[in-house]
Amino acid sequence: MRLLKAQNTNLRNIYGKGVKYDIDDQVILDSNNVVLVPKGTTAQRPANPTNGHLRYNTSLNELEVYQQSSWRSVRYKEPNNDPGIVQQNLGNGDATITLFGPLDSQDPNTDYTAPAAAQNVLVLVENVFQISTTNYTLVQNPSSTGTGQEVITTNIQAGTEYIITSSGDTDFTAISAPDNNQGTVFTATGATTGTGLVRPTGYYLEFTSSVDLNKPVTVLHNFDK
Repeated sequence: MRLLKAQNTNLRNIYGKGVKYDIDDQVILDSNNVVLVPKGTTAQRPANPTNGHLRYNTSLNELEVYQQSSWRSVRYKEPNNDPGIVQQNLGNGDATITLFGPLDSQDPNTDYTAPAAAQNVLVLVENVFQISTTNYTLVQNPSSTGTGQEVITTNIQAGTEYIITSSGDTDFTAISAPDNNQGTVFTATGATTGTGLVRPTGYYLEFTSSVDLNKPVTVLHNFDK
């Protein structure tokens, strides 16, 4: 009596080509052609994904896998030319402010809009290289007041996400904020009045001391992609 050592989806011949499951529980795709994986938009991702799920994202035009409880694009070994190395000028120091940003890597993939760590970007003050943690750190949505990059309420842009740094006498609830507290994040519906201050949300470079007067701050992005 012969033992069946593998299952095969080929209904005509057990030795014919098909998807095979062998005695070691391997799944074997016996073909010289291709495999068409499930595909769809970002919005069509499964509601309850499991680690190991694989699909092609037609919104991003990238193969993606669900890994460690989040969707991650499968990155290729060749250099990323979209957008490649980006030089961003963050303005000049005034001997007072310490925050510069928000950072913009110009990467269309929303999973990679900011560096994974402070050392993953190159930062220059004028022509002097800056060392992460020694000269600067990477911070997200800083709500400090008077440290730089703040916007007065009359200059707020509709559709932009901000974090309140100082409420002053402004009623931010009139432009869609849930409250007037420092640190509240909201998407503005337009400008308003008063002395309140906000800062666009995102990642910023926070220097350990104020940048000297008229010294330009430059950051180079995408070395980690």
